[in-house]
Amino acid sequence: MINLSTMKWFYLAVLAFLFSSCMEFEEVKFKGIQNVKLPKFDNKEMLINLTLKLENPNNYKIKIKPSHVDVYIEEKMMGTIYLDKKVVLKKRQENAYTTQLRVNLQDGAFLSLMKYVVMPKVSIRFKGRVKGSVYGISKKVDIDQTRLIDGSQLKLDFFNKPQ
Repeated sequence: MINLSTMKWFYLAVLAFLFSSCMEFEEVKFKGIQNVKLPKFDNKEMLINLTLKLENPNNYKIKIKPSHVDVYIEEKMMGTIYLDKKVVLKKRQENAYTTQLRVNLQDGAFLSLMKYVVMPKVSIRFKGRVKGSVYGISKKVDIDQTRLIDGSQLKLDFFNKPQ
């Protein structure tokens, strides 16, 4: 239901807010999406396997722990994105990180999505609490990020939908 290019905003929002008050922190750089698969896709839930290329310029590894955020499109609740397994970003390296996101969709979200796909600009909002740690020190951070994207980025590739 959410195009995976919008997932970069989820990761960037998580990383930007996660350690803003911990120590000197350089923002993790998003370098692209290398691989995307939808092993499960129906009106209630979607699984997204993706490989993100990220650069961690910091002198320490960053652990993003299982977390979830709500997703709104044009202020309408569409569902919740869950990161069920932690992701560890290696220090001072650019790497590809493979993870799975689970998206629980609200009733009617799939049909609502159809009207947003044809819009030139769509507001997408990620709101929730994200957990992470550096040097064993955990932190929970509230995030509330809104971005404007091209509506066509919300299109799903139905040919990749599992049979």
